[in-house]
Amino acid sequence: MKISIKNIIYKFLILVIVINSILFVNQDVVYGDGMPDVILYIHGEKSNGGPIFHQRGSLADEYLFPGFTDSGTLRIYNNYSERIKVKNLALTIKLEKLQGDKYYQVKDENLYEVFAKNMKLTIKKGKMLIFTKTIYSNSFYEMMYKKNNENYRGYDLPVSDRFNINKNNYIDLEYTVHMDENAGNELQGIKATVNFLINVNENPIYQDDYNSSNSREDEKGTKQKTNDKFVDIKGHWAENCIQALIEHNIIKGYPDKTIRPDNFITRAEAAALICRALKLEEKNKLFTGYIDFIPKWAKGYVIAATEKGIFEGYPGRIFKPNNKITRQEMVTVLMRGFNKKLEKEIEINFEDKDDIQDWALGHVKAGIYHKIIEGYPDNTFRPNNSITRAEVFTMICKLLKYHDKHAK
Repeated sequence: MKISIKNIIYKFLILVIVINSILFVNQDVVYGDGMPDVILYIHGEKSNGGPIFHQRGSLADEYLFPGFTDSGTLRIYNNYSERIKVKNLALTIKLEKLQGDKYYQVKDENLYEVFAKNMKLTIKKGKMLIFTKTIYSNSFYEMMYKKNNENYRGYDLPVSDRFNINKNNYIDLEYTVHMDENAGNELQGIKATVNFLINVNENPIYQDDYNSSNSREDEKGTKQKTNDKFVDIKGHWAENCIQALIEHNIIKGYPDKTIRPDNFITRAEAAALICRALKLEEKNKLFTGYIDFIPKWAKGYVIAATEKGIFEGYPGRIFKPNNKITRQEMVTVLMRGFNKKLEKEIEINFEDKDDIQDWALGHVKAGIYHKIIEGYPDNTFRPNNSITRAEVFTMICKLLKYHDKHAK
């Protein structure tokens, strides 16, 4: 049935799909032939994927109304360090309703259901931009995910529709979004924020920012008394440094009262630790300066550390927050942050000195000169290896001169 212009105006809904809380397209995005309409990024621990977020596309600045349809190409990048298998597609929804001149978050679960059932989504995959196989054709409702709710676990792809994405590679899908022609007036004045996710049932680190608190770990700013007894540091080789950093509120600990000193540290966690060590305030801005997703708990730290020139990111303005930071990267950001310079030329005697990248060489020399790094007993530095939390704690402890008090 043809809808008249007058009827469209009458039923016009102030409804914007916004992905990852971005209300408008990043001003640095350049459109051109061959570019996808929507770009999603995969992050996460192990190889299970993780949060996916919308960076660009017509869905970011279109008003929707009954009968609205939009199609485009959706590109999923795998920024993780391993190949991942996509088994599950999911989305979370946050609704806000206009009251007066302000939007307030909707609490009515029935309205969420009405909205989700009125938004239809079709996703196809194929090869060479020829999309022939439909892997999803249903409403938002069937793909909804809610933390700790068995009724909303996303959509499990049939085995025949599951697909792999190699590390540092991407896959293109075709999407079509359609608002049902019979969408009712109860959706008037509604704004929706949608996060797309994959493999939510295998990705326990995902935090739904709309329905849960950020309490996964110390780098998220979990409030905890510094005199709490942590269960996994007694007798650890870095115990004294860990205790010193706890006392100075640089390490806050995980909610289960662990420090996990032997875990490898991520780039986002490193940014948070350095900012707290340097007493840099979080910078809460809409855009981070990077095109990939930065978790909410780390966003302010990453912005602050970047603005101070501590972190620079990878080519293409990518930060890779969930990647494990390497030893040479960690030394580099610490030397920058604490402004430690090489005061006179020295020779590096590590057996693997040729593995140190040119961009890190001066910072590694500065770390050796200032006695912040010593290397391993086999006289190697292992610049491309990941670095443990305890190793980072010890370096920060030395830089803050807390180490001198207990190393004697």
